[in-house]
Amino acid sequence: MLTQEASIREMNQLGTLLEELRIRYEAAAHEPADDRGDVETFEAIDARMRKAFRWLERAMTYLNGLMPPIEHKFDLGYGYVFDSPRFADGSVGQHERCIVGFPVLHQIDVYYEISASKPLVIEVVPGWVSFAAKTLDAFGLQYACRRVEESDGVLRKCIFSVPPLIPARVSFRIDHRSGLVSVALANVDRLERVTLEFQSSAIDEGVLEDLVGLMLGRDSAFLRRAPLAGMHGGGERSIAYAPVERSGKGQ
Repeated sequence: MLTQEASIREMNQLGTLLEELRIRYEAAAHEPADDRGDVETFEAIDARMRKAFRWLERAMTYLNGLMPPIEHKFDLGYGYVFDSPRFADGSVGQHERCIVGFPVLHQIDVYYEISASKPLVIEVVPGWVSFAAKTLDAFGLQYACRRVEESDGVLRKCIFSVPPLIPARVSFRIDHRSGLVSVALANVDRLERVTLEFQSSAIDEGVLEDLVGLMLGRDSAFLRRAPLAGMHGGGERSIAYAPVERSGKGQ
């Protein structure tokens, strides 16, 4: 009986602590802009990001209808390149959370596929099979692998068949307290991942136009608009491979 009562007291204390932390967290996020330098209020940030979401929705509608060519080179290395890439099958999703009971956009995700004119066929000798598979997995590429063996069962080579589709993603992650918007690009202008860090006030129609320009390979102005995440003074572009998957989308 004493053990049960102690357990109930601990649960009540935990509930009180969580409630206190929630109130403090929401109060901090609700601080006026004057107390946080040039950071916009969370209401202003949310209005800005919802406007960006609507703009991106329209852009995806037009791109899906046009399926324009993409003027980037998607190169796996060792002479394996996806030929004649084009835009295909784009969509936009959003995720919300609450600040002081007020629903705000927490993340915007742009998903699309890049179609090529033909699949890749990659022949790999024994000893490099694991490396080839890990590389394809890192880029989020689908593939099938066929083993070719000698008459005695010894592996001679593996043939990877890669469909002519590249998954790409642009994710806007919004920090309402700091006023920073991290924009993660995966397989957008090449087979790699990079994250830029914008002030929320910089997310306007010009930035979004530059983003679409980068997606289509018209120019790289978007990459010059903000520093790499964690490097506010700029710096060399860093590469970090990671799988590209479509997660749950909320409209």
